[in-house]
Amino acid sequence: MPDLSRRTALLSLGGAALTGTLALAGAAPAVAAPSAQPNRAITVYLVRHGRTWLNQTGRIQGWSDSPLTDAGRATAEAVGRNLAAEIGGFDAAYSADMMRHFETASGILSAAGSSLTPTRVAGLREVAYGGWEGEKQSTAFPQLAAAGPLDTLAHIIDAFVASNPDKSLAAETWAQVAARMKDALTAAATDRTLPMRNGGSILAVSSGMSITCLLESLGATVDGAMENGAVNKLRYARGSWTVLSVNDTSYAG
Repeated sequence: MPDLSRRTALLSLGGAALTGTLALAGAAPAVAAPSAQPNRAITVYLVRHGRTWLNQTGRIQGWSDSPLTDAGRATAEAVGRNLAAEIGGFDAAYSADMMRHFETASGILSAAGSSLTPTRVAGLREVAYGGWEGEKQSTAFPQLAAAGPLDTLAHIIDAFVASNPDKSLAAETWAQVAARMKDALTAAATDRTLPMRNGGSILAVSSGMSITCLLESLGATVDGAMENGAVNKLRYARGSWTVLSVNDTSYAG
């Protein structure tokens, strides 16, 4: 399959997942049939984007977007240098389809000495927070607490749905986010055209809450907030995902 066709397929999968999310459908989006060699193991380095303008001003940033700060760009470059020193390079690279994700992935690849250009995939976006997008976190959280318990990430994200101040702007549940993240990464890992020059290593850049939703759905425990530039290492083999490391900030130093 030509590279353009592969990218189109991945973007279509992400778009289909988001269409289902916007409709707030109960069922998870369908997963494309795996096409990879069955015994091949793929390693995904799933990275949270660098610090952004909206991070710095304490605003809720889901499907809304903002550029990286100078510190955010420096983090991306550090992650790229340190990952390249450890693994050599990447065989493919993906990012969510927003500015902050693409800018982070591009910075990582440039610092790693890679000629890859990240493929933008909508399925790797941050959680959609509906009418809470762009609001101050300090404004939202008292109303979230009134909507239900906030003792787990699933409860927190579902509280955004319950307290959404503008129902015309769809907000996502924990389950919907975990499903589309898994679909997007499975599509990347099962791409039969993926070269194996660097052991099947894939870079993927997403956001903190959506990464945590995915990791929890795969049985991992995430202690504390997912940090900007944190690296999470996952392995895909024989149709199953294994989480190897979580919220590793050592590459960003």
